[in-house]
Amino acid sequence: MNAAQPRFAAEETTVRRLAAGLALVLTMGLVAAMGQLADRQYDNALMAQADEAPTQVVVVQASRLRRG
Repeated sequence: MNAAQPRFAAEETTVRRLAAGLALVLTMGLVAAMGQLADRQYDNALMAQADEAPTQVVVVQASRLRRG
């Protein structure tokens, strides 16, 4: 605590720091949870798409005609 700074101002700063830290932890936790949920839904959609009819691949080969 600074001599020029009143006691309540120093306590208010500490409370603000604690509140900001708590808000940061909660925000990051929420973002991480949403990311995991999105990953799980993407995986489920990918697996559902894989269960559909198989994809056909067509390979075309060509050779040059002889010059006459």
